Amino acid sequence: MSLTPLNPHILLLSSSPVVAVPASARNSIIKFAEQCLNPEMRASVFSPRLMESIIWFLARWSRTYLMSSDGIGEKILDSGHHYEHSSKKVLLSFFGEHNQGRLVLDIIVRISLIALTSYPGEKDLQGLTCYQLLHSLVQQKHICVDLVTLNSWHELATAFSTEKTLFLLDTTHQRSLAQTLVRSASGIKNSEASSQYVRNLMGHIATYIVEMSSKSDFKSIAQQPDILLSVSCMLERLRGAASASEPRTQKAIYELGFSVMNPILVLLEVYKHESAVVYLLLKFVVDWVDGQITYLEARETAAVVDFCMRLLQLYSSHNIGKISLSLSSSLLSEAKTDKYRDLRALLQLLSSLCSKDMIDFSSDSIEAQGTNISQVVYFGLHIVTPLISMDLLKYPKLCHDYFSLLSHLLEVYPETFAQLNNEAFTHILGTLDFGLHHQDADVVSKCLRAVQALASYHYKETGSGNIGLGAHAMGLKDSSGKIQEGLLSRFLRSLLQLLLFEDYSSDLISVAADALLPLILCEQGLYQRLGNELIERQANPTLRSRLTNALHTLTSANQLSSSLDRINYQRFRKNLNIFLVEVRGFLRTM
Repeated sequence: MSLTPLNPHILLLSSSPVVAVPASARNSIIKFAEQCLNPEMRASVFSPRLMESIIWFLARWSRTYLMSSDGIGEKILDSGHHYEHSSKKVLLSFFGEHNQGRLVLDIIVRISLIALTSYPGEKDLQGLTCYQLLHSLVQQKHICVDLVTLNSWHELATAFSTEKTLFLLDTTHQRSLAQTLVRSASGIKNSEASSQYVRNLMGHIATYIVEMSSKSDFKSIAQQPDILLSVSCMLERLRGAASASEPRTQKAIYELGFSVMNPILVLLEVYKHESAVVYLLLKFVVDWVDGQITYLEARETAAVVDFCMRLLQLYSSHNIGKISLSLSSSLLSEAKTDKYRDLRALLQLLSSLCSKDMIDFSSDSIEAQGTNISQVVYFGLHIVTPLISMDLLKYPKLCHDYFSLLSHLLEVYPETFAQLNNEAFTHILGTLDFGLHHQDADVVSKCLRAVQALASYHYKETGSGNIGLGAHAMGLKDSSGKIQEGLLSRFLRSLLQLLLFEDYSSDLISVAADALLPLILCEQGLYQRLGNELIERQANPTLRSRLTNALHTLTSANQLSSSLDRINYQRFRKNLNIFLVEVRGFLRTM
């Protein structure tokens, strides 16, 4: 029989006088929960279901009342009825940082350790402990300051490293626990001590992976269930630590990842047919790179970029993920999209690498080491884009990740886009066209920004005497030898069709204007022809006159010029809004 979770306010309102509230609260629940530390009591009273209720209560209660910061305390005191104010104030004071808070914090940590080690196989209990109770404790830095000084917390960290029972936890619980333990290092004031804490906590994992991957018979034993489970557990723990990176622990976590770079490649080679392990490998690398890349100096960045290049090459050489093309048409439910998790991970990895050119806290330039992030990103794009069919883009998560990356790439590295081979280039254009007509406004917005980046790059480059997008802008021969329309002409037609005749969110008009202006400047002849075709199709003389004037005003009103500066973009947005109000209504009735 499970215990119904209790509300702490019941304790407050049922206790009189007020001064008895803290003792009542502590004795009625926390003192009771503390009894589970006694093995005999635990065996006779504390069932797994009862422990779940206790953990649930402690997680909810500690987030509010345990060592509350001033801001949280004020919000609690300001809420509720006036007669509760005094009770809450006494409760917050009693369990505050300078009273009984530290003692209760120690009890909670010890109860957590018991929940993780004394109830094997109880996934729900262990999940509540990892994801709710322990996770909530490290969200507030002032609690972490006390947490890392407790013997009970160090016992938990030691058990994490050495206790066999904790290696039997669900692998996702192990990831959460690693993340929590590493995040608690924010409470250590000395940076070197904080780094050393992370090294002591995670060093055994790196050592295990290095030693395992170095064994001469590793390929022959890798598929054994115990080895496969151990590798999966270690990768999840690494991922948890990587996702907890912050400036104070960044150096230690970088060293942790750096030490397993080559072993990760060995594991990818050995487990290339184990999709679950491949996904864990990729997700660790994604989280590690995402947490590190903006802080790395030039030499460290060069090492990470080189590692990512080798990872992508190895992934490509084994055709990992190619199966997605043959299965995509047979997908029947959202659950089956798990087969494509590695593709999403690769997209996230490429996006993280791109961020280095946007946010960089290092003291030197990556160009000093001859590092070119755009090359590895576009190499990754060559690998990923053939795997992403139009059917796969119907799945929201993959679709958003793909267009987020594509939009960012074309805004930051438009010059490299022209270097893609014809197959990849054509495929990306097809996906952009698909995205422009997507029902999700965010996807359409990303595609419009990508088109704007391409058109503005070509316009500026050709204005300076360069080739810009070159043959891609002029048109290429298809497999039958026919000249296909250039990408800028293609998108000018498509965007005008969208704006004038299709349904879309009004929120997209500004970003559409930013894409349309450089397209018109690049393809002025085509724009004139399309405008004339619209006019000729209009039989009503009055409406024809309105359309002619509106088309003229679109590109001439508000002192619009041929530049692509901020002021000119703003002027064109106003012009396009007026143009659409004037003509869209009667054009859609043609």
